[in-house]
Amino acid sequence: MSGYINVTVVGGLGRDPEVRSTPSGKKIASFSVAVDQGYGESKKTEWVNVIAWEKLADLAEKYLKKGKQIALSGTLQTSSWDDKKTGEKKYKTEVVARDITFMDSPGGKTSDAPHATRQERAVPAPRQQAVPQTRAATGPDSNEFTDDSDLPF
Repeated sequence: MSGYINVTVVGGLGRDPEVRSTPSGKKIASFSVAVDQGYGESKKTEWVNVIAWEKLADLAEKYLKKGKQIALSGTLQTSSWDDKKTGEKKYKTEVVARDITFMDSPGGKTSDAPHATRQERAVPAPRQQAVPQTRAATGPDSNEFTDDSDLPF
């Protein structure tokens, strides 16, 4: 049976993307994302290593800078190598980005940067969440309320 891993990361860039090309000419960007978890004294920052290929690498190079807030999804990839100095086997796990959403822009306005996907499909701006509508009560024993002042909490 085959499986599927999907990782979602929301956080701030810890460094500017490092962009390079493979010998075959494919562009790859690597960067880290800081994800704060917990509250108060139990707050902890996890650092997630991310790589983006080709068009996503182009967009990361153009729009991403240290401190920018992003949301991304992708899959996990673990690579291994032998340390040349010690001979030890080393491992690195990183997220291979499938799509990236640029969450902020200068001035705090909605980002002009595109929502980027590996497939480069056009993605509309995020939808506003609908405001719940109140309904009139249907009878004296109804659990429905006519406005927020009728709510028991």
